[in-house]
Amino acid sequence: MEDVYDETNPNVNISNERRALRVMYNIERKVYNEEEFQKDHDKKIYSQPNKDFESPPTGRKIQCRFSCTRFRKLLIKMFPILNWVCSYRVKEWILGDIHAGINVGMVQIFQGLSGILLTGLPLPVVNSFYSAFCCSLTYVIFGTSRHMSIGSFSILNAMVANFHSNLNFNVRLSSNASLANFSDETFMKNYMEALTHTASTTFLVGMIQILLGVFGLGFVTMYISESLMNAYLTAAALHVMISQFSFIFGIVIDFHSGPLAFFYNLVYYCMGLPKANSTSILLFLLSLLMLRVSRCIKITYKHYPVEFPMELILIIVFTILSTQTRLYAESSKGVFTMAPHSFLHPTLPDFSRWSKIALHASSLAIVSYFLLIFVGKKYADIHNYHIRHTQDLMAVGLCNIFSSFFKSFVVSCALSTTVIQEKMGGKTQLAALIGVSLMLGAVLKLGYYFQSLPNAVLAAVVLVNMFPFLEKFMDIPFLWRQDKYDFGIWIVTFLAVLCLGLDIGLGIAMGFAFFVISVRSQRMKILTLGQIPNTNIYRSFSDFSEAIEIQGVKIFQCCASISYANMKHFKAFILHKMDMKAVPLDEQEMRELISVSMSSVKGQNKDFNFACVCDPPEPLPRLCHVFQNIGITILIAACHPTVIRTFEKTDFFDQCFTKARFFPTLHDAVLFAVEQKLLGETVPVQTNNILPEEVFAEMYLEDQKDRRSQQSGRSQQSGRRSLQLNGIRDTTLVKTDQNETYIDEPISDLFRASSLQNDTETVPHHHLEAPGLEENEDENNWEAKWKYTSDV
Repeated sequence: MEDVYDETNPNVNISNERRALRVMYNIERKVYNEEEFQKDHDKKIYSQPNKDFESPPTGRKIQCRFSCTRFRKLLIKMFPILNWVCSYRVKEWILGDIHAGINVGMVQIFQGLSGILLTGLPLPVVNSFYSAFCCSLTYVIFGTSRHMSIGSFSILNAMVANFHSNLNFNVRLSSNASLANFSDETFMKNYMEALTHTASTTFLVGMIQILLGVFGLGFVTMYISESLMNAYLTAAALHVMISQFSFIFGIVIDFHSGPLAFFYNLVYYCMGLPKANSTSILLFLLSLLMLRVSRCIKITYKHYPVEFPMELILIIVFTILSTQTRLYAESSKGVFTMAPHSFLHPTLPDFSRWSKIALHASSLAIVSYFLLIFVGKKYADIHNYHIRHTQDLMAVGLCNIFSSFFKSFVVSCALSTTVIQEKMGGKTQLAALIGVSLMLGAVLKLGYYFQSLPNAVLAAVVLVNMFPFLEKFMDIPFLWRQDKYDFGIWIVTFLAVLCLGLDIGLGIAMGFAFFVISVRSQRMKILTLGQIPNTNIYRSFSDFSEAIEIQGVKIFQCCASISYANMKHFKAFILHKMDMKAVPLDEQEMRELISVSMSSVKGQNKDFNFACVCDPPEPLPRLCHVFQNIGITILIAACHPTVIRTFEKTDFFDQCFTKARFFPTLHDAVLFAVEQKLLGETVPVQTNNILPEEVFAEMYLEDQKDRRSQQSGRSQQSGRRSLQLNGIRDTTLVKTDQNETYIDEPISDLFRASSLQNDTETVPHHHLEAPGLEENEDENNWEAKWKYTSDV
């Protein structure tokens, strides 16, 4: 009877673990290769190669079946809102969603009002809130992220505003701005032209995103590493933080976006510090202090932790105080006096401008989508659920199309409100729906009371919620120790986005990331394995000192798939580990080598000995054939069934390289290789007589004796270099463009000045000496000349 784990008695669990470690097994079976394994165990035949396609019978008809299960899956795929609505946990989630929705809604009110300061384009207030409501409702229905808060992003708005500089309308807010300008006909004409231009840009952004989603290009984000996402969000958070300086210091500047915009804006803010509003700075510091202190306050309701709503309390308190006193800055009040309060009815965008804004809209579409996916994947990983990239791409595209009808800016993930929604306990998109409903109702009924809230309070809320992204700076030392490639991606992405902007920086970051992926795939890691004594376990020599090499057998493990990109590195590693080196030939020997006829040469099979290989850069089958020609038997073990199935569908297997070279386990291949070596064979045909396991114990003892004798022999050798060929006849190949073997001769014969041997008799034991160092000869030059010298 097994022991059951008891919290009061932890020793019971420990005894079970120790008992599991004492479990042993003993299996006796014959050595299998892939061909025999498939015959004995009735492998299914999926397809037969080189077989003509057979058309189905004419009587067979295509049947369309309807089932409730398929229809339900289709609805959930098209409308992801059904996925969490049908499984909503009212008692566990409703409190967190309501709490998060109220906080998000109150913050969204002031973000919609204060965003005009950065763009210089006073959008109608009512239109911007209707646009935010429609976009949030659209993403609630079609989006897959449960913690996403859709809204305008300040940096994207600044990118659109900078594009307005080509137009006649380029108004900037000032402290004495008023509604008087809207009575001017010229001003109104330019103002409507700017709104139409903004709507056309937003509509084209949405169309590009939907087209990308239709073609299924959302999968591109699946190849982006976590280090790139963290660095991008960290740099974006810094851009958001510097955009809040207008609210902190109470000054208005010409906010820039693009290359080096971060540093330009920082310099302009420093130049405007003499004009800073002291009231705004004090309110910001006070709000920042209160927000940081609120993190120490813990509230529990019915055993569920609830975040203290300090953001909501600050907004309500300072809104009441500012209505009684003049706490706001003059520039903050100018936002509301400048913006028109009348509602502009939805209209279609101007399609005649698309040729001029296509490139600009494409960059906005990519940045808007990637920003949303990066934040969505971050919180999806935290809360253990998945998002569908292509579905979110189409969802944000629909949001931008609805936003364009209200002449609003491009929408994406609102970083600050998304962080608030997640930390306040929001579990589903019900929190976002509650937030936008509260926002729209409050603006329509109580909009007058929100006009006097100091923007410095809102800036403190935004900056505090950017701190979680800045905490990723602490991961840099860990990335350096863990993976140098990820460290490089993080640094390059952060610097590119910070210095060049969200659009250009994203392109450079992705280009560098794909470059790193190609380099890592080309320089794959290959391990040389040895056997742990008296086991069937094989481990790397660099990790385990007890691992020993089986005499005459080399075991290589590829830690990545072999492809055309890393084939050259793979061959170079194999040749290096098997001690294959070039042979120097003079002009006379080269002529004699080429003139030898193939009829006078026969290959002599060798097993796992070093040789010279001359072959064109071909894939794995060509490499296997070349090693077979020089007498080296290649066996492939533990190959994935899908790879073998691919080989069966292609022309990989032939008379030279059959399934008999494939083995289901590494131990099967080693047993077979050792048996063939003892029998003096190189081509595996049958596996009836298998070497017993006990033979390995004797091989270990012999191997230790050989190592001791070699060490003692090397210590007694003089400084004289020599090449000893102990009865081993190594070969070299010369091939034509048609890959025909013209010569297969021993390397030892190429050292002699005489002509090559034309017979195929075994070379007797002999000793060849390389010339020693001359008096004025450098040792490096000597090694370069005689670098083929090797001990066997």
